[in-house]
Amino acid sequence: MKKKWLAMALFILTPLFIAGCAKAIPAKEAAPLLIDAMIYQKEDESFETNFANSETLTSAFEKHRSSFEDNFTAGLLQSNDQIDETVAKKISELLMTQVQEVTSYEVKKITETKPIHHVTYEIKGFDLSGLLTQTTQELLARIQKDNQITKDEKKIIEITIEIVEAQIPQTKAKEIATEVTLQLKENRGKWEIVAGQDDALASLYLSFFAGVRDEESLTKEMAGAVTKVAVPSMGEPEEK
Repeated sequence: MKKKWLAMALFILTPLFIAGCAKAIPAKEAAPLLIDAMIYQKEDESFETNFANSETLTSAFEKHRSSFEDNFTAGLLQSNDQIDETVAKKISELLMTQVQEVTSYEVKKITETKPIHHVTYEIKGFDLSGLLTQTTQELLARIQKDNQITKDEKKIIEITIEIVEAQIPQTKAKEIATEVTLQLKENRGKWEIVAGQDDALASLYLSFFAGVRDEESLTKEMAGAVTKVAVPSMGEPEEK
């Protein structure tokens, strides 16, 4: 009888013991898995296998992505009108593709203050302000050829959309990198993001998609990009 109970106890406890002793992959291997899955959307089971809260992380990044895309098109077009959903989706997909193609990152350093690992990423993100500058310059050129465009807001939006769609595939990454630090910790043989890092995750996302760490820096850069180009006022006659 004792042997039977002993066998049953071993059957129940062995998996728990093994799970408790499972060792997570090294932090230097886990750090890139996070970026590759979240930003570059690489289909690799390694992320789900090695991160305990992979679904939560995916959901958080999708939230940041959705928020960014909702504001991106309207902000770039400087319009309060509702942008056609098909157009907005096309521009968002173009942007996502270009971000994945031209941006880059490296894990600059990892420091440990048990049980937390501080992972610092160095990111060369998409030059969003450069895209705005090029779009504005091209729009200016077209207005100078036909200043009647300025009298029709819908026409301006249509032309701007056309320019944006053409400019996104030509826009490169910034030369100057930004740094973002995330806190990771091990939990039963897997990694997880330490709670309370919404701001850091938002900074990570902005660093890839706009080349800046925060909304304040983005607003400043976008305003600076616009002031680099002087657009004629509505109805201004073309200079002879």
